[in-house]
Amino acid sequence: MSKQAHLTSSLIEWLRLTNVSDLSSNKLHSRDFNGSRSEYIYMRLRLLSLLFALLAIIWIPIDVLFTPNNVLGKILGLRLAYSGLFLTLGLWTPHAQSLTFMRIRLGLFVIIPSIFYVTSRLVLNNQADLQAVLIGYSFLPFLTVVLLAIFPLTLFEGIVFSAISIIAFISTELFIGNMFNLSSLVDLWLLLLLTIISIWAQLSQLHMLLRLYREASRDALTGLVNRAVLNKWIEPEIDRARKNGLHLCAMIIDLDFFKRVNDTYGHLTGDTVLKDFSTLFKQHLAGFNLIARYGGEEFLAILPGKNAQETMRYAEKIRQRCHTRTPKSLNDETVQYTISIGIAQLRDSDTASSLIDRADAGLYEAKMAGRDRAFNTETETSQKKE
Repeated sequence: MSKQAHLTSSLIEWLRLTNVSDLSSNKLHSRDFNGSRSEYIYMRLRLLSLLFALLAIIWIPIDVLFTPNNVLGKILGLRLAYSGLFLTLGLWTPHAQSLTFMRIRLGLFVIIPSIFYVTSRLVLNNQADLQAVLIGYSFLPFLTVVLLAIFPLTLFEGIVFSAISIIAFISTELFIGNMFNLSSLVDLWLLLLLTIISIWAQLSQLHMLLRLYREASRDALTGLVNRAVLNKWIEPEIDRARKNGLHLCAMIIDLDFFKRVNDTYGHLTGDTVLKDFSTLFKQHLAGFNLIARYGGEEFLAILPGKNAQETMRYAEKIRQRCHTRTPKSLNDETVQYTISIGIAQLRDSDTASSLIDRADAGLYEAKMAGRDRAFNTETETSQKKE
């Protein structure tokens, strides 16, 4: 097999194993992953910003030695401003897990050197015998694009941030009249090539980070969020609901007599039933992030923006749909199952623990009332079995 054919085959295999929509934008990413990715980028960005601030100062002796006196003051002023802005960016610590602030930080990380590149090139453009000094400024768009490769970015983010450096380069060359020179066209070709390589590296990192995150945060059997992730994010959801004056409910579900399924049909069939229910659970709560397998045959969902009555409607739809499900045993027998549900609405005095405890108390009441029903702890009434 030729090298080109091997690369083509590798690309096709990579695309087959990759969910392209995951890499194109963050629309399908969970809030937890967005926060983790933002913090990951923040840590790298902060270190690079502080390093750039230091390197800008270290370059000053070169400017003093080789830059003409008539423009030296302007160049030193630009360099000090450049260093100061990167120092500020490196010391800017709030909102490390915010996706919006991550994008603002990364945008500034690209804009600061782009502005410095444009202004320094314009200042030095009419100076003779400055080729050595100009090299120290001309590499900035290339360096910026290459450094973006160390961040796990979506395709949209990679294109937008890279475009800032490319536009800065093209605008400067057009303004000074060099755009259609052979050297400038070669530089543009190289910049575009580095951009493509950088974006490929960004997507590869994002793909790896998504895979590792999902292995660590998802229940292997059902694909739902695991208990550790739910416990991590329930308090921020409660805080957000209180801050915005929104309702929030917890719904806890248990598969009735699940031990009988395992004892009668075996654990593999039990796993099939759990996967079947988790599919149903995700379908009916598709707009919510915190849908978890809480342990064994127990499932838990946090529903921001929903009161107890609205949550009860979700619960009833899910409960009734369980009656129509037909998972098969290893002997091709249809396995029927039912669920019991407890619901609790957030109160002013609630913590995450007390909210879940009250939902669990509702689940207990539903079981004591005969199972296959939902119990709303706010009204202290259960939905009767059909």
